[in-house]
Formats: sequence, C-alpha cells, structure tokens
Amino acid sequence: MPKHFVHDIDIMYEAYGHGETIVYLQSVLGGINPGAYYFAGRMSNNFRVIIWDGPNNGQSGVTLKSAASEYHLACEYLAGLLDALGEKTIHIAGCSGGGEMGVLFTHLYPDKVKSLAMYRPTDTASEVEREIIKARYFDIAQQAQKSMPDAVAYSKNPLPTRFGGVSRWLADLYRRDSSKILEIDNEAFARLMQSWGEWMGNPLFYRANLCDSDLRKVKIPTLICPCSDDYHPERLAIDLHSNLPNSTYIPSLKHRSQDDIYNAVCDENSFGGFGDFVDEYEKFVKSI
Repeated sequence: MPKHFVHDIDIMYEAYGHGETIVYLQSVLGGINPGAYYFAGRMSNNFRVIIWDGPNNGQSGVTLKSAASEYHLACEYLAGLLDALGEKTIHIAGCSGGGEMGVLFTHLYPDKVKSLAMYRPTDTASEVEREIIKARYFDIAQQAQKSMPDAVAYSKNPLPTRFGGVSRWLADLYRRDSSKILEIDNEAFARLMQSWGEWMGNPLFYRANLCDSDLRKVKIPTLICPCSDDYHPERLAIDLHSNLPNSTYIPSLKHRSQDDIYNAVCDENSFGGFGDFVDEYEKFVKSI
C-alpha cells in the first residue's frame, strides 16, 4: 500500500484506474473496508479511484491532536494527502459517515470538490448510534479523567455491552505507538473525547452539523441515495435534498432488517442497496 507523509504521520492509500479522480470515503470509525474495494473495482474502469486509511485507522499513523471533531481531523489529512498527490479537484462519494465527511470536506475545501455523492446519511441521535458514540468517546473520556494508563487499560477490556468493543480503538493505537498515547495530557484528552462525542452525537450530524445557509452554499452536483433502516432513515436524505441546491435524489430501493445490519457475514457490498447506489453513482458522475 503506498503512503505519503502528511503533516505529522504517514497516510496510507490505494489508487486504481485512470481518468478523473474519485475519492471514496467510509466512516472515520474504520479504515479501508470491503465496500471500498467493491466501489474501486466497479468505478476504476473509467475513473481514477482513491481509497484510504484515515488517520488512526488501518495502516495510517497515530495522531490525536486537537480538532473540532474527528471528522475535521480526517478532512485535514485528506486535504494534505490530495495535495501530496497533486490532485487539484476531485469527485467525492461517501457511504454512511463517509457521506457526512464528504459534506464537511466540501464545506471546508470548496475549491477541491467537483461533485458529491452521499449514500445512506446517518442518524447519530438514534439509539444504536448513541451506544456507539458512548463507547467510542464518552466511556474513554471518563477513564481518561483518571489517567491515560487508566484509559488504555479500560480500552483493552471494555464493558461487555452490545457495542462495548468499539472502545478498543485506543488500545489498538497504544499497541502501535504507546509513547505517543502516554505523553498526551489526560485531562485535555478527556475534554477532546467529550467534545468529539458531542459533535458526532448532534442530531444534525447527517448535515455535518451545517446550517441551512451553509448547505445552500454547496452548489456542486450532489447525488443523494438513502437506505432506509433505523439509523439511516430516509427523512435525513430528504432534508439534505431540500437544502442542497444542485442535488439529485434517488429514492430508497431496499430496507435493511436488524438481522441484515448485525449479520457478521454480511459486508458493505452484499446488503442494503450498496450495489444499487454504485449503479446510480456511475450514471451520475458520467453525466457531469
């Protein structure tokens, strides 16, 4: 996997195909996933497709510096990676939290984005997402108020709840760079985790917490494809469509059951209409 040194860490990425560049984004809560490879395989026949491990994910480096949110941090490093690759303007396609990252990136770096696509915007105020956010941020913040070793110890053996394992991300980073984790001021880190959790848990997260006027400044062509389930409800996509002035809306084709969502053998390209989204996206981006 190729890499570029961006700001203070190595960022790992993969690039496939030739032509105009599309960056595929998944949620910041993970690195390259099966959906990214499916997307790259489908779209690289006609485009150059970049997929990546964001900071603190996959094979990319460890950095927990202050930022308005974990999504702002990821956008900063994506912009740096694109600069290092000599990419002036790109198309962005994002799935779930990757769509929200795409909206935020477009807001922060409007001159870098030609078009945007969002598949299944996420309701982080839903019960399921609140549990995930609690495990990723608030439980870690509580332990970090004691000390960084306490936070790491908890992350190694979190509470055995449905999503308690999400807390293990800090222990994973500790295994990769223990000195960088232990040198962090624990109280500042606790405040950072609290603020990141509050940002992600905002009911307007599906808009990247942008107000109506900021959304209406996004003039680039935008494709919105919902996928109806308990934490990707179609009403979010409808609201985005009503506020993004140059958006195309493709109604939901499939509904995911709870068994689909939590079936460990399923991956991003085998359920939830992801293949339908890629079909529609290919037509959309070719039409621009």
